[in-house]
Amino acid sequence: MRDPAYEQFAGGYVNYGLWTSATKSPAEACHHLVDTLFAKLPERGRVLDVAFGKGVSTKRLEERYGAENVAGINIDADQVQIARERGVTCDLRVMDAAKPDFPSESFDGILCIESAFHFQSRAQFLAEAHRLLRPSGVLVMSDILFRTGHGLDPEVFPPENHVSSVDEYRRAYVAAGFSPESVAIDVSSRQQIYPLCAAVAGAFDFFRGRAPGAEPQANGAQAFTAVERFWASFIVSRLVNIQECVLVAARK
Repeated sequence: MRDPAYEQFAGGYVNYGLWTSATKSPAEACHHLVDTLFAKLPERGRVLDVAFGKGVSTKRLEERYGAENVAGINIDADQVQIARERGVTCDLRVMDAAKPDFPSESFDGILCIESAFHFQSRAQFLAEAHRLLRPSGVLVMSDILFRTGHGLDPEVFPPENHVSSVDEYRRAYVAAGFSPESVAIDVSSRQQIYPLCAAVAGAFDFFRGRAPGAEPQANGAQAFTAVERFWASFIVSRLVNIQECVLVAARK
């Protein structure tokens, strides 16, 4: 999506983000999410950004590690082109995250933001991530766990990625080669699922021609209240069968 209004609203991101009581916009929430995940990455080394969207996170990785130490893969050629147009200069490739064409032990860190539930399959991606990591390297992810595929496009949300619990999700990392004690999973649903309605409500306000949080217009348009935003998000999350949102750091 290249719509200028959407770009302004979301800050170039295509994620839910990580919200706090002080978060004022989807762009701010996404910056917070990236900051939180970056803190789990190694201080130095070579890093792979998987399914990098339009390259906002990749650009930030370049600033931290240097473009020569960053690579990015995305199955969408259009998004790769957008990232390049936005000044991302590292090694960007059109590539399936579940079939990455890199030698084993190529990276010290792998970043994947809100994407693995789309991969065919997540389990294969985890096994490949383990293969690509150097000893003591770390896979850092934000991920969304779905109970079932009811109402979801199976091409976009493959059924093999649905899980019944966080414990089942953790076992997928162990099956991929990570030791149980090396997998840290932080359930962050209340900072990702429930505040999603803030983005929805904010979008309604924004695309009606005013910034989120502005005073009501003469036509009587009103902003959503905090309670309305909470319940709107709760309903949305149930409709799409979201079980949990998680932040993960899995060390090889």
